[in-house]
Amino acid sequence: MNTDVMPQSRIKRVAKSKWSWLFTLVIIVVSLYVVMKVSSAITKLEYSLTPPKLPAYQQTSATKYLNDSGWGENSRWFYHASQGTATLPIPYDWLIALEAPKSNPWWIFFGGEDLFIASDLPKLGFIKQDESTYNPNALPIGLAQTPSIYFPGLNRKSNAVGFTCAACHTGQIIHDDVRYIVDGGPATTDLGLLTKSLGAALGQTALSSQFSILDGRFERFAKRVLGSNYNVLTRNQLKDDLTNTLKHLVTSVDVINVTEGFTRLDALNRIGNQVFDTAMDRPENYAPIDAPVNYPHIWTTSWFDWVQYDGSIMQPLVRNAGEALGVEAFVDTTGPDQQRFASSINYHNLVRMEKWLAGDQPQANQEINGLRAPKWPSDFPEINTDAAKKGQELYQDLCQGCHLPAMNTTAFWQDDYWQKIQYVENGEIKETEDAYLTLNIIPLTHIGTDPAQAEVLPNRTVDTTGLNLNTEVCTPLPDEDGTVALRYVEMKDSATANYGLSLGAFVQRTNLQWFAQNFVPDSQISTMEGGRPNCLQVGLGYKARPLNGVWATAPFLHNGSIATIYDLLSTQSERPTFIELGNQEFDVVNLGIVQPAKVNTLNSKYSNTYYKVTPDYADGRFVLDTREPGNHNTGHLFDDIKVTGKIGPKLNHDDKMAIIEYLKTL
Repeated sequence: MNTDVMPQSRIKRVAKSKWSWLFTLVIIVVSLYVVMKVSSAITKLEYSLTPPKLPAYQQTSATKYLNDSGWGENSRWFYHASQGTATLPIPYDWLIALEAPKSNPWWIFFGGEDLFIASDLPKLGFIKQDESTYNPNALPIGLAQTPSIYFPGLNRKSNAVGFTCAACHTGQIIHDDVRYIVDGGPATTDLGLLTKSLGAALGQTALSSQFSILDGRFERFAKRVLGSNYNVLTRNQLKDDLTNTLKHLVTSVDVINVTEGFTRLDALNRIGNQVFDTAMDRPENYAPIDAPVNYPHIWTTSWFDWVQYDGSIMQPLVRNAGEALGVEAFVDTTGPDQQRFASSINYHNLVRMEKWLAGDQPQANQEINGLRAPKWPSDFPEINTDAAKKGQELYQDLCQGCHLPAMNTTAFWQDDYWQKIQYVENGEIKETEDAYLTLNIIPLTHIGTDPAQAEVLPNRTVDTTGLNLNTEVCTPLPDEDGTVALRYVEMKDSATANYGLSLGAFVQRTNLQWFAQNFVPDSQISTMEGGRPNCLQVGLGYKARPLNGVWATAPFLHNGSIATIYDLLSTQSERPTFIELGNQEFDVVNLGIVQPAKVNTLNSKYSNTYYKVTPDYADGRFVLDTREPGNHNTGHLFDDIKVTGKIGPKLNHDDKMAIIEYLKTL
């Protein structure tokens, strides 16, 4: 036996064991260092890096367009026509280069994700589109490129991504594995989830940039953004721009009192916040989000005397320019008076969009030749004509008094309903050249629906001190003998100015500034304004519009608190307390959004739970709790008992189904 072998072998084993232990220790130390550095980087970014859970994308085998023709052309240009807005807080080339976020920020070092525009935007309710002349980067419907917008995080101008009119007013419904696009219908998007998902994607990309080795996510982003201009200097500048942008974003977080969810937006409060808080840098003018509404459908609206759910705005250009400001068109509120209210709004496109929606004055031909309501598709279940005939009689008895005769009847087009708008200016009675459809605005005391949205304009005040509004708007006012007429009044600055009238004056000043900057002759201004004065009214109630195409506009009531027309025709006790929004599957029987069985269990599960602590989302979809103020599903009731908001007697099942069949024909 060789006695020298054993000691040498033992020494090697001991040495190997020590090196193994030292190697393990090094790995542990390095791992702890990486973990601590990642944790430090996450804290330094001060932004939510974990995205919200999104619903699965509802794939279909085919797509059909139900009503994609407005005045003179189809809707493809309308989908991507810029309003001059910068709704998303990052440059255009960042958005198309950005990857979707990982479900956990610790996983960003392991592999890539699909692009955000292709992966997350469709899950958020945006409608996919192919590349085209109008849309070279295959953005979803409603997104457009806006040139020359200043970004604080970059400290320079760049091309921006803005919402178009179509972002909020293009719907989609799914039936039998086919996706139907409804032009002018309510969008199915969730902008709250969009904000969180986009923030997580940006944050994770910025986090990746903090590591010189494990920075694959940022490297892919940088090479897509910079292309052939990629080098050490441009890469590092992009890294700084991204970090600075995130620092800017964390200073502007919304206060959400009532979650908007899929298909809804608190448009009035958001416009006010953008105009009187953000644009003026006056945080005391901020109002929490607490009055969400279902995106309104917009076919036929160009010919209404008053628009918005609360019937508050008359002039199309004021309505559309105000909407553009709300989705973050730039406007100057601090420059000298001669240049103040200069904006990035694309007025040429606003006027073109309105003409596409409106067409020509329709009364003489008894037909809309702008954007029309969608017709019930031939590949949907056939309409029961016998039931529809009975439903027509019920409509005439129960609905026509508020919603007017159906548009497919001769009665609708009579002068009783179409009138020129009269107003008083400089003591002289004037009237519009064209006649417009006179809608009924139903007082809250009669209709009984949730009052939150109707109370925004009359109750909210804003501080306009130093803004120099100083312009005239028209509003209903009595004269000495009490006769109410639309009269012009001068809006001046005030620390407690009425929000509704101030917003109308602000938009009017913005419009007038653009006319002056672009040397628009007086003869063209009235045409661009839609031939109507800038009249505003606040606090009267909710308007009742014609029901053409209403079958394709779920959810129902102004706040989207009822999923189907069948439930809308039911008593209060029969209406579900909880509904799910975000499902695009169409209920062809009850007319509305298909409701999963699990929603029914929520009534018992949360019946004794305070609405503020019930979850807003389940499996990525929004669960609307109608017990919460702003979400109430009260009013517009058919019942035999005396109740606020009763508009007709209780309907049996056959009567409800008859009305539903008739509404399919409109």
